[in-house]
Amino acid sequence: MTLHQLKIFSTVAKLGSFTQAAENLRVRQPSVSLLIQGLQRELGVKLFERLGNQYCLTNAGEELLRHAEKVLAEVEGIKEGMDEIKGLKKGKIRVGGVPIAMASFLLLMIQKFKKKYPDIEVVLKTQGNDGLERELLEGGLDVAMLSWPPRSQLLLAEPYYEEEFVVIAPPRHPLVKRRNVSLEDVAKERFIAPGRGTPVRKQLEEIFAEKAISFTPAIEINTQFGIRDAIRNAVASGLGIGFIAKCHVAGDIKAGRVKMLRVPELNLKRTIYIAIHQNRQTSPLAQAFRDFSKRSQERR
Repeated sequence: MTLHQLKIFSTVAKLGSFTQAAENLRVRQPSVSLLIQGLQRELGVKLFERLGNQYCLTNAGEELLRHAEKVLAEVEGIKEGMDEIKGLKKGKIRVGGVPIAMASFLLLMIQKFKKKYPDIEVVLKTQGNDGLERELLEGGLDVAMLSWPPRSQLLLAEPYYEEEFVVIAPPRHPLVKRRNVSLEDVAKERFIAPGRGTPVRKQLEEIFAEKAISFTPAIEINTQFGIRDAIRNAVASGLGIGFIAKCHVAGDIKAGRVKMLRVPELNLKRTIYIAIHQNRQTSPLAQAFRDFSKRSQERR
């Protein structure tokens, strides 16, 4: 039994005529007759009986029509739902982001997306890069903002946003008065850095090594303690100077809790990637979110 058979059966039942049903469905009348005959053979019952020029339903036909109308209504509802999703009138999209993406742009972008598509539900998650990759692969997320390109070839990613890292100091630190600060000057100070194994720590070590400058932090902040808040608070408390993403400390700089040092040699930036599973390339919601994200970034 197919949906096509049920559609033809329902049309014949409502019109009481094989010929009119064929005209209505724009098919040949013999095709209608053959399909009804096949349906009767499959079910082992007679669905119609002829009374004059009209075909009336048997008891079995009436029972089938009741079920057929429910099935066809469900199918039509599915089609309408898909059309609404394609038209971005409803649906749910699950978006993930690393903490730096959340702090710098993602929350604001979600707010703008919801304003444009108010009936789309957005579920937002934040965690580390490995967790986001795993969720993308397992279907827990539709789109994710990652700190580095995904390892799996099943995930498609492209550069999306570049975040600058800066050096911050307590407001009354001697280096604050300088127009420019060298890396060597930074290395001589008591400084705070992310713990070993983090992407930023690796980049910092490489930059210092290129200049043949020793990289010896006075304080190392491990990921489990919350790097950005610990560095901000440690610097504001006068424990030393620190390396941090500019987006994480913009409010503190504005409030005067810390000062940003100009260190031309640092030139440290982190690229955020927007990623999806390759199976979601055709998802209307995922594609709409990616397109909206790109447009938002172009207007920054």
